[in-house]
Amino acid sequence: MKILILIKARGGGHERVMNSIKPLLEQKGHQVEIISREDDLNCFSTKQAFFKLRKEIKKRDYDILYTQDWSCALPFLFKKNHFCCHHGLTPSKIGRFLQKIVGKVMKEKTISVGPKVKEMFPKSTLIYNGVDLNKFYNMENERKYFGWIKRDYEEKDEKEINDIARSYGLELSIADKIPPEKMNKWYNSLKVFASYPRKFAGFNMCWIEAKASGVPEILGNENGIGIKNVKEKFNEFTWENNVNKFLEVIK
Repeated sequence: MKILILIKARGGGHERVMNSIKPLLEQKGHQVEIISREDDLNCFSTKQAFFKLRKEIKKRDYDILYTQDWSCALPFLFKKNHFCCHHGLTPSKIGRFLQKIVGKVMKEKTISVGPKVKEMFPKSTLIYNGVDLNKFYNMENERKYFGWIKRDYEEKDEKEINDIARSYGLELSIADKIPPEKMNKWYNSLKVFASYPRKFAGFNMCWIEAKASGVPEILGNENGIGIKNVKEKFNEFTWENNVNKFLEVIK
C-alpha cells in the first residue's frame, strides 16, 4: 500500500513517532511518505488551510491517508481511506470540541495513543508508542544527577522539581533543547528522572526512554500513559507492536 502520513509541523514529537514507524512499514513492503501541513504545504491554520489542504492532498497518489491529530484530519472526515491518530487531548475549549467531532465521526478509524484519549473515543483502537532500544540503552555510566526535561506542559515548575531533587540529595540536571541524538547520554547521567505531564498529555515518551536508558528511579503521575503502566507494561512499548496494530486497523 501507499501510505501518506500528514503531520502538522516538522521538528516535534509527531514527526519523531512517524519517522520511527516509517522504516518498519517499508520493511513490510509499503510505500510511505510523510508531509507537513505547515512546512511542506504552507497551511498554517486549521480554518485557512481547510480547502487548500484538500486540494494539495488530492494531487498525491496514495491508498491510505494517515493524519496526526484532529487539525489535520478535519478536512478529510468522510474519506473512506482516512485514519486519524490522536496523540493527546487538546487543551483549548474550541479545540477539544472539534477534536470530539473528529473522533465521533471517524469512530473505528480513530487511533489513540494513551488511556485518556481512549476514554474520550471508546470506539478507537489504543496503540501505544514505542522506544528504539538501539537509541536508548544503558551505557553503564556513573549516575549522579536528578533529571527533568523543561517543557511547557509539565505540571510542576523548576522550583518544585529542584525541591524534589534536594530531597534526594542530588543536583538537578535540566534537559533544555538537547538534540535527540544526545538524549541517551543525558539519561545515562541520571540516578532519578522525573516528569509530571498535564492532563491533556497523550503518551509522555520520556518515561519509557528513561527506563530504556537504565535510569534506576523514575517519578511521575498518572496522566498520559501513566507512570504505573510504564513500570508494568514496558515490554509492550515497541514500534513493532505499534506498526502491527496499525496495519490491523487499516485492513
